[in-house]
Amino acid sequence: MSHFKFPLIIFVSTLAFISFSRFFIFQIDLTEDKRYTLSEETLNQIQKIKNPLKIDVFLSGNIPSKYLKFRNELDFILNRIKSYNKNIFLNYINPLEFEKTDVTVNEMIQFGLPPEIVRENKNGNIKQSLIFPWLVINYGKKSEKIQLLQKKLGDNENEKIIRSLEQLEYKILDGLHKVILKEKKNIAILTSHETTKNIKITDLLQNLKPYYNLGSFDLKNKDVTPKKTLENLKRFDLLVISNPKKSFSQKDKYIIDQFSLNGGKLLWMINGVTINRDSLFNKYGKAYSVEKKLNLEDYFFNLGIRIQKKLVKDLYCAPIVLANGQENNTQYIPYPWPYNPLTEPENFVIGKNLGPVLFQFASPIDTLENQLSKTLLIKSSNFTKTSITPSIVELTEAINEIKQNEFKNVSKDFGYLIEGKQKSLFTNRIKPFNLENEISYGLVKSIIFSDGNVAENQIDKGSPLSLGYDKWTNNYYSNKDLIINSIHYLVNNNDRLILRDKNLKVNSLDKIKIKKHGSLWKWFMLIIPLLIGLLSSFVIQFLRLRNRS
Repeated sequence: MSHFKFPLIIFVSTLAFISFSRFFIFQIDLTEDKRYTLSEETLNQIQKIKNPLKIDVFLSGNIPSKYLKFRNELDFILNRIKSYNKNIFLNYINPLEFEKTDVTVNEMIQFGLPPEIVRENKNGNIKQSLIFPWLVINYGKKSEKIQLLQKKLGDNENEKIIRSLEQLEYKILDGLHKVILKEKKNIAILTSHETTKNIKITDLLQNLKPYYNLGSFDLKNKDVTPKKTLENLKRFDLLVISNPKKSFSQKDKYIIDQFSLNGGKLLWMINGVTINRDSLFNKYGKAYSVEKKLNLEDYFFNLGIRIQKKLVKDLYCAPIVLANGQENNTQYIPYPWPYNPLTEPENFVIGKNLGPVLFQFASPIDTLENQLSKTLLIKSSNFTKTSITPSIVELTEAINEIKQNEFKNVSKDFGYLIEGKQKSLFTNRIKPFNLENEISYGLVKSIIFSDGNVAENQIDKGSPLSLGYDKWTNNYYSNKDLIINSIHYLVNNNDRLILRDKNLKVNSLDKIKIKKHGSLWKWFMLIIPLLIGLLSSFVIQFLRLRNRS
């Protein structure tokens, strides 16, 4: 009986270990990129959940093979999150399990959860299937949709999946943050100075609402004294200035100056050059570019930057769609448009893992030496040319063949983060009005983009479209993420951005070698285990016979 004692102890110990392991969370992440370790930011967010929270997972059912790894990674992260808080529940839903597929797909699209079309090549046959890469987080009366796939212009299927894997934890954390957030910071949107109309920044504002309290602000309100205007502005953490067309007075600049020195943050999106786009699409197909006079040169000089009164033409550009033909024979053809630079964000936390950003009629930014820190956020390609103002912009430039040898200039800077201790613009100057608590020095933080349209969405049939979506070419650009990330950074909402630094090292199989040697390895994997098994049997049998003898 003694020879059964040791195996019995092992068996009982194993059962006990399995039973008790359900009550403890223990994990050793040996991966180089720490892909199976939740960040401190995520854990802090999970601990804030005090009531039942349900996560509906629509990436379920029969998943195409190329998305199986993605779904497995998603399941792991969701179950890890669930294991840290008993108030979190997972609900897997397969929208395609119903018979009427077309009806289901239309209902999902109307609900804002469109499917992704996946095409697979299996032995020369193209198989097309639908998946729904979405989560919906429900917490109390709040609900937040999360798109799991991170698309970037020019990505192939594998690159899109890898990028989406890198952003999975960030996407989930962001959704949790939106539904449990109670106290929000305040953001002011400048409405004076003929800034962008609301319908053109509707999508940006709608995407900011889950994070912040938004309010419009008029610097030129005649019913309020300048002192009261400054007091009202100080209630906000950030002032967003999008595409102003009317010049700033000394009084306006003094209010902004004091707001900034008091800790208020600023996001500037302005043009250095004015061009009438409606004139560009008239029967003549031309428009004049002239210097935009906003009376801000001294303000930006004090920050250590200068927006040149020039237009940048970039060889790496987004297309413009022009009509060719008449009536029923009309065709809409995309042409490369050098005035639409496709810019790549710098490898800074604001632009980390973002795709190309569409700029339009942008101007180069120069930096000047002073005590402030200047971080480049975005720039053009290394194949540019500039045109001075005034000049004529003609649509025929798109139709005519682009001469690459003319784009000899190096890259041009389009965006900067300015931080540091700064003196007031009005030091040793006559003040527009008197302030009792005037500040001469202060810590400032501002971001400047030299394109007033970078945060503007297109409009279709009177309704705003998603920021970054071009209805003419059906392309998506990363304008929305760039602007929202900039706002998060300015108001110190940095936990929204930290997870964007996460990089996964996903090893992909070489398809050429698979095609060439695939059959060999299939036979190898089939035969070698059998040979090992037979060899082991012979060795064991040989040892038994020798012991008996």
